[in-house]
Order: sequence, then structure tokens, then C-alpha cells
Amino acid sequence: MKRRDRYLTAILLLLIGILVGALFTIYQQNGVNDHAEVEVTQVTQSTQPVFSDEDLEKLDGRFLFKKIAERVRPTVVYIETEIPISKEDIPDDELHEEKEGMWGNIFPWRARTVGSGIIISSDGYILTNNHVIEGAAEDGVHITLNDKRTFEARVVGKDPTTDLAVMKIDAQGLPAITVGNSNEVEVGEWVLAIGNPFRLRSTVTAGIVSALSRDMQIIQDRMRVESFIQTDAAINKGNSGGALVNTSGELIGVNTAIASMSGNYQGYGFAAPSNLAMKVAKDLIEYGEVRRALLGVTISSIDALAAEELGMDTIRGVRIQRVVPDGAAAEAGLEEDDVILSVNGTPVDESNQLQQKIAVMSPGEVVLVNIWREGEEIEKEIELELFQSE
Repeated sequence: MKRRDRYLTAILLLLIGILVGALFTIYQQNGVNDHAEVEVTQVTQSTQPVFSDEDLEKLDGRFLFKKIAERVRPTVVYIETEIPISKEDIPDDELHEEKEGMWGNIFPWRARTVGSGIIISSDGYILTNNHVIEGAAEDGVHITLNDKRTFEARVVGKDPTTDLAVMKIDAQGLPAITVGNSNEVEVGEWVLAIGNPFRLRSTVTAGIVSALSRDMQIIQDRMRVESFIQTDAAINKGNSGGALVNTSGELIGVNTAIASMSGNYQGYGFAAPSNLAMKVAKDLIEYGEVRRALLGVTISSIDALAAEELGMDTIRGVRIQRVVPDGAAAEAGLEEDDVILSVNGTPVDESNQLQQKIAVMSPGEVVLVNIWREGEEIEKEIELELFQSE
């Protein structure tokens, strides 16, 4: 065979081999078995979280909530109140069988209501709302602690003007809540509400402070003091008297009421500020009643019409409509149509703000008020007097 023929034959064989190989590869690809056995790779599962609690707290303050709940829940109690009622007040389908007949005439009928309370001292003083225990039978207030111990409580004192009350149980070494400064609360900060809604004990909900100094006109008393902290943390029936705390676990409010068309939570809850609540609690414990400081004026908030009438260039402050003769304000030289701009350096732009500022003070204290009078701002020192009930 000539050399040229040998070369051509080799090239032809090489091309045939390439063609056969290509056809074999295509056949293998079309015949892939999806269920072919594969090697198993072992997955190692970590027993540690990717981020520690401390890391999460640095990333987002809401991760503090777990620690706050652990610290505060033991300081919030479950209150069950028995209220004497007449048989006529109870629907027939709710009458208890054992109360009918002779026994129903001997033993008084009682309704049971529930609420919440806050342990404010290790020796058993408990703060709550007045409406939680209002009308209770003499032996009708029972306290259940977070550790399930139950005590009969005695009422130390009540204050209808703020809807607050204090009770006492015979116990020592109780976990007491840490009280914060409600003057430092700001709109938008995170808060937790802790209480017993619908008899669901030790329930924790979270939200933010929605507004401050709300006057809801829910306290039925002529001398009512309302300057509520508003929150969107869920508050329902049974939460009354429970704790509203900040992200330091400090008490900043006593949950008191909700704004609702249905009677249940619809996004708006209200708490009495802790500074006011503790002033009331201390007075009730020490004196059995609230010693209320009095400025001795009748007031109203400044609106656009009032500001124009008085010649003010900005809408601010609280207008004095009347000065009580021989009262604290009169003694200090305040006059009708004076506008109180601030108390001890803190601005007041609503009448209920001024009421709350004075309500946390004691008779005999001297306050510095800044007032606007006929285009000038002047300062006055006022020694508060004791409110005398009629």
C-alpha cells in the first residue's frame, strides 16, 4: 500500500472513531436515570443559634421583650372581685342552682369580675384601678400571684378622681416592679402591656406609645384627672390595673381603659402615667386618702379663637378663666386671662396636662409657672394649697 493510501486510511479511521464516540455520548445523555443512586452527604445541625440573645438585642431592641417579660410578669397579679348584687339583677339563665330556694335568701348573691394589679413593694402593696375593685364585698377581693399562690386582699384606699386604688396582702419577699419616670416617655417608643385579659393570666402584648396626655373623659368624677398614655399594645377586659412597661422593664403606666366600638381591643389603649399613679399610691398608703395639691384656678386649653382674642402670636398654653379668691394662684398674683405656658420649665398646652402636672405634687410645694399676660412673659412662684373636699 502506498504511503499516501496509508495516511488516508488512518485519517478515515480517526474520523469514524470520533463519529462513534459522539453518537455514544448523545445516547448516554438521553438515557439519564433521574432516580439513580447517589452518595449521601451528612448534614451537620448546629445546636447553637446563629445570633446570641445579646447579638439580637444589638440588632433590634424588640428582642429585649423576652427578658422584660421574664422580669415583669412575676410582679403582675390576677385579681378576682366578688360584688354583692340582688337576685333581680341576674338573668334567669345565669342563676346558679345552689343559690335557689332557701339558701338564695340567706346568702347574698355575688357577681365575679376580674382584673390585674401591680406589686409595688415586697411586703405586699398592690396598685390597681379603682373600677377593678369598686363595690367589692368586705371579703371579696382575692389576689393570685404569678406563682399561683392566692391571698385575700384588703383595700388600703381608693381614688375615684384618677381611677386608682391600693390593696395589701399578707406576704413578704414578693417581686416588686421597678417604677420609671413617665415624664420621659416619648411617642413612638416600644412598650409592653402585661395583665390578664379575658382571664388569660400573665398575658404579654407589645406595641408603641401612640400619643401622650389623652383626655378621654371616662372617669366619672367632678375632679377627675386624665392625662393618659395611649398605646397600640393590645389591651382588653381584664387588663385593667396591669402594667405598661418600657424597654428597660420599668413601669411607666397603669393600664386603665380602651377606646372601642365593640367593647374589645380595636387598637387604642390608655394607661395612667406612673408618676401620677405612684403619687396616689404613696398618699393612700401613708394617709388613707389622696392629699391633692390645688392651684386655685378654672382653666381651658388655648385654641385658635382664644389666641386671637388674647392677641397671642402662637397657639400655646392654658388660659385662666377664673381665679379662686384667696386661693394659691390668687395669693401669687395670677389673674383672669393669664395664660400658663409652663410649670417648672415643662410646657403645658392642654388643660389636662396642667392638671396632671399639679396632681403629682403635694400641698405646700412651690412651683414656678411661666405665664403670658398682655404680650409679656413673666414668672410666678406659687405655693400649692391642700384641696378640701366638700
